[in-house]
Amino acid sequence: MSGTLVHLLEHTPPGLHRWLPPVDEGALAAAVEQLGWRLFYLDGRRARSKASFLHAAAEALHFPAYFGRNWDAFEECVNDLAWAPAPGYVLLYEHVWWLACEEPATWRTVRAILHDACRNWASQGTPFLVLLRQTHGCSGVESVLRMDL
Repeated sequence: MSGTLVHLLEHTPPGLHRWLPPVDEGALAAAVEQLGWRLFYLDGRRARSKASFLHAAAEALHFPAYFGRNWDAFEECVNDLAWAPAPGYVLLYEHVWWLACEEPATWRTVRAILHDACRNWASQGTPFLVLLRQTHGCSGVESVLRMDL
């Protein structure tokens, strides 16, 4: 399974992707480690508002102490990651529907910043994948998860 995951990660274009395969976090971590990349885990159950998202993201991505807990600071840090150097990055964001359904405007901002970060890292030759898992949870979730940026 690890070889299959490695192949899948290597050939997934940078960006935000719904991650539907029933793969446990340990197997994903092993595949990411095999590539020499860095895995970050964001539990969306702890990110239900702008403030709680920024707090959870700072912890998940190990942002430095100077992180300002606002959108500009989030954008700056997710596009830097100098404190976590790696040839590639994977952000596993589970339970995204809490934020997407409860605060769609906040989710749109998060989605746009992450989308731009994926493009920025790709322009530098560094893969940055955001895997959205467990995206179910509210009616109309499909419309708020759409990637039409």
